Amino acid sequence: MSFLTTARCRVCQAFDRLGSRLRPPKKQETELGPGAIYNVGQLLRDRRLKKPMVVLGAGQTQGADRLLRTLSESDIVFTQWESLSNPPTADDGENIRLSWLGEGCDSFIVLGDGPVIDVTKLAAAQCVRRGRTIMGMVGRNKIGRRLPPVIAIPTVAGSGAEALACATVADGRGNRFLIQDPSLVPAVAVLDPALIEDTPRELIASCGMNGLCLAVEAFLSSAGNEKSQRAAAQAAGLYFQSLEPYWNSGGSEKDRESLLRASRLAGQAASHAGYGYARAISRAVQVVTGMDMGLASGLVLPAVLEKYGNAVQDSLAKLSEQAGLETEGTRGERAAALIDRIRGMAFRMGLPDGLENLSGVTAEEIGDLAAAEANPRYACPVVWTAKKCMDVILSI
Repeated sequence: MSFLTTARCRVCQAFDRLGSRLRPPKKQETELGPGAIYNVGQLLRDRRLKKPMVVLGAGQTQGADRLLRTLSESDIVFTQWESLSNPPTADDGENIRLSWLGEGCDSFIVLGDGPVIDVTKLAAAQCVRRGRTIMGMVGRNKIGRRLPPVIAIPTVAGSGAEALACATVADGRGNRFLIQDPSLVPAVAVLDPALIEDTPRELIASCGMNGLCLAVEAFLSSAGNEKSQRAAAQAAGLYFQSLEPYWNSGGSEKDRESLLRASRLAGQAASHAGYGYARAISRAVQVVTGMDMGLASGLVLPAVLEKYGNAVQDSLAKLSEQAGLETEGTRGERAAALIDRIRGMAFRMGLPDGLENLSGVTAEEIGDLAAAEANPRYACPVVWTAKKCMDVILSI
């Protein structure tokens, strides 16, 4: 990596840090605990919201029934939208926005997984940027306006979409794009452990590793502060504590509540501190190979942490201590033990242990995409070229 390239990345990151400090993070209200979904009617009344657009993800029968019942019992007039593609696309967001305007709605309630929450956030964004398509908002800070209130009710624990200042959108041809803006943080997150009780095991593992990756990289980011590091460490500790019991047997209500808290904390930390090469490489793996991003994170995160080497040794040891994990041994031993924990948990949950039939050309494409996403904006512990990103893939 040339000195000029490294300097360019660090200068851009410094300006981003300055901007984030001058612009306070968007505040979010949280309803957490058993039966939290039944508080939605009161949340609307408290905000004097009279006609929400309810967006429902596919297959959310139990949660949808509870939500619609509590809205009806609260005498809330609402419009329902459930005609989403799988996965949702930018066109879905455009159609939601048109229906929202046509029905005279004043807010959004979204119940579903990360992609469903993301497309709803983007529909809300387009309501205030009517001259710009959703695909025209791809990139950073292209919204810049206050969104209509969004109440996000996640039905998986780990994506962090209910707290993230970003959204990923598909274009209908399998391509995925990232949109980042502080306004994309939903106004309210409703976290009800009953809604994630029947999550399929593969989705539990995928979403959990996705969230853990967010938390670890937010902790390591040079753009973070004491508050974001504290949230990231708390999230990581909760993932290590509750994810495997949840995956094994559905866990206890406490485990499910802990994971919903972890997802929100990881999303909050990442919204402030940003992402790293593990996130960028995992996204590139998803685009090039079609592998789910959470599954890719289980492969990529420990490989990236090992590749960072001494640059993150002290930080990983500190994360391990703050997350309530390893407290004995040297800094190097605690850092190595944390990486082993991540890899071991991914293995025990049956995540892939390699990328099959990966050609040199494919690895090069992944490296190029990852470097293009991460550089110069992601405040990673070190600055990598596309070749370094490719080397991570080849080492798995």
